[in-house]
Amino acid sequence: MTMYCNGPVHAWRGRRGTVLVVLATASAWSLLSQCCTFAVPQARGKLLDATGTDVYAHGAELGMQDFEPSANLEPKFSSRTSFVAAGALLAATTASVERLKLQHRMAAESSETEAAPPKPKKVRITAFDSIRFFLIAYIVCGHFITFAAPGPFALKAISQINVVVGAFFALSGYVAAYTTTENAERAASPKLLNTPPPKWFLQRVFGYYPLHLLVLLLFSPMFLFSDVTFSGWPTAIWRGFLSAGMLQAWFPMHAEVWNAPTWFLSALTFAMAALPFALPVLAKQSKSELRRTGLVLFFIGLLPKLGYCYDHQAWGMLEGAMSPKAMPNLAIFNMQRFNPFYALIEVLLGAVACRLVMLDGAKGEEKAPKTNVLSTLVPLLGMVAVVVLRAMGVLELSDLLTRALVFIPLFLYFLMSAHRASVLPEVKDGVVKCLGSKFLVALGNLAFPIFVVHGPIGQVFYKKVIATKLFGGTMLAVVGPQFFYAYLAIVLVAAWVLQKAFLTNKQVSSLSSKAVEKLSKLFGSS
Repeated sequence: MTMYCNGPVHAWRGRRGTVLVVLATASAWSLLSQCCTFAVPQARGKLLDATGTDVYAHGAELGMQDFEPSANLEPKFSSRTSFVAAGALLAATTASVERLKLQHRMAAESSETEAAPPKPKKVRITAFDSIRFFLIAYIVCGHFITFAAPGPFALKAISQINVVVGAFFALSGYVAAYTTTENAERAASPKLLNTPPPKWFLQRVFGYYPLHLLVLLLFSPMFLFSDVTFSGWPTAIWRGFLSAGMLQAWFPMHAEVWNAPTWFLSALTFAMAALPFALPVLAKQSKSELRRTGLVLFFIGLLPKLGYCYDHQAWGMLEGAMSPKAMPNLAIFNMQRFNPFYALIEVLLGAVACRLVMLDGAKGEEKAPKTNVLSTLVPLLGMVAVVVLRAMGVLELSDLLTRALVFIPLFLYFLMSAHRASVLPEVKDGVVKCLGSKFLVALGNLAFPIFVVHGPIGQVFYKKVIATKLFGGTMLAVVGPQFFYAYLAIVLVAAWVLQKAFLTNKQVSSLSSKAVEKLSKLFGSS
């Protein structure tokens, strides 16, 4: 059966059907009234109309003396055949009414289906895994590149870790928004809304805390030996407490104690505590509101960096390649680098960028812009160009300003373009295809253990007090700069072992889940 759900044809049919039903109903009741003579039943009391008036008394007042109800309570029909015909006509009319109601309902449902296309399903964006690997590879090299005896250009090009680390925060916020808010809908996911914030926070933290704690325990003799040698037991215990509690990022002059790179986890933990409150708000915003929110966050993050550069005339410093003693104010600079509030801003910027993509084609929002290989290639080349131009001395801009003004905006644009290219029925973007290769995705899965373990392994080989005790000197002095490549291979192997033996271990996962449940009960949520 062909259904005309919209347009003049359907409207005409609707009007025609309504007229026919009315005429048929009128005919049926007319026929019934002609072939039936009803005798009004004798009222044992009063017969009241809709207004409460006594019908019999009112008739007498009007002079209707012969208004006498009959004692016969049964209706009389002038013709049995006529009555049957009238009943059949009335039944057919009722069926027509029901049929028209069904057609109108089906038409309305069909119209709603056409107006609201099905919500797109979420897919795993494998390109993001590969991006993690390239980011951590750059940061690992940046932390220990000096032991490879690089030239001036290579040193400046690889040591801009203060710029690149912001991408990790932005990516963390992007992924958090993608997994906890709805596609093509201004809403948070039911799981986010129905999970108490303390439990949601603990679930995220216990995704990375067990490995962090394991590495601290494995290398604690080394950390303690170094601290006790130079500062004594009280300082060593205090620093161990900061590291184990992931509190070190709040202390700008001591943020890199014990496993130095894990200050990032300290700052990220604060952001995780804020996200269950921030994400539902961002999820309700339209694209125009999200753009305003992103602009406000951008300026909030930029102003303190402008203040530091203005007060200390540090506009063009390449801080990553400088000695800490050469900094005009190390405490204020470290505050900009490590403070969790500034990390939260970059995490929220990532969440805003993700929501802008997730609302593509939603009701009342514009459709996704067309993408091609240039959509990802241009911002990618832009990020590389920024690093290279700074290393060449062409772009003289502080690490802090480069990160806030140039690198993070380019990185977010790159993520949005990769996201849009990844959710298409067929991925045609060459950059995204390359990043989605099985080999790079496998390396991306090692990014987190590489991040956690590369610092302690680097201290074993390159921290003077430790390496001298173990090998008689640092590996640069004992073996030479070529050992740097052996160090990278050792880190990769160690990360693979941790991934297979610990991170994917079901028993570890079960213990983490139980710990989350117990701690959630302490916070009054389960």
